[in-house]
Amino acid sequence: MEKVTIEAEVRQENASVKKLKKEGKIPAVIYGKETKTMPIEIRIKDIEKTVKTLQEGTILITLKLTDHDKKEEKTVIIKEVSRHPVTDEIIHADLHAVTDNKKGRFDVPVFTKGLAEGVKAGGVLEHIARHINVKCFPKDLPSRIDLDVSALMINDEIKVSDIKLNEGVEIMDNPKFPVVIVKGIKVEAAAVPGAEGAPAAEAGKEPEVIKGAPKAEEAAPAAGKAGAKAAPAAKAAPAAKKK
Repeated sequence: MEKVTIEAEVRQENASVKKLKKEGKIPAVIYGKETKTMPIEIRIKDIEKTVKTLQEGTILITLKLTDHDKKEEKTVIIKEVSRHPVTDEIIHADLHAVTDNKKGRFDVPVFTKGLAEGVKAGGVLEHIARHINVKCFPKDLPSRIDLDVSALMINDEIKVSDIKLNEGVEIMDNPKFPVVIVKGIKVEAAAVPGAEGAPAAEAGKEPEVIKGAPKAEEAAPAAGKAGAKAAPAAKAAPAAKKK
């Protein structure tokens, strides 16, 4: 377990946020079962550096605390940080104090490594549980949990019960809960609008009987035939004159 040291001071009641920012500090709070809630101030650069390291796993912090002439050390973990909505700068931090000689409960981040065989075959790796809750002494706390997923096929999963940690570290989550799973992708043919069921509909359809006047294109041939019969009658006119 990695451990870092940060210096801090007990925050005075008259210390405004603006004043702290000018001094390169932010307000923070320490709390815990064995510690009374205490407002403190920490250097911005120290907390920023520690939070960046947190992305790689859990960190225990030795907090060197100064209260006027009194100095003491506390072991804490960063529970939560608040950021400015525009600048994304850290503007506040919550620190949870832990007791070195007592077991505590901690959330340990879970990371995956390797490319699953099921993913190579077209599946998708779903990372369901990003943290695992454990109970242990602070000195035994793992900074992170790495799961090798390279052997997972489609529909394979790693459950909480499959995770093995060092002796003295007890996993508190449901052992049947899935942590990662490889799911297959269902590929369905895109349906053409109106195509489904069309052949059956056409097969059962009776011939349409057209009533009333024929359409223009159907009337044209009939008119042509009538004209052909009228032609001989027109030629008979001169024969009638000779008589």
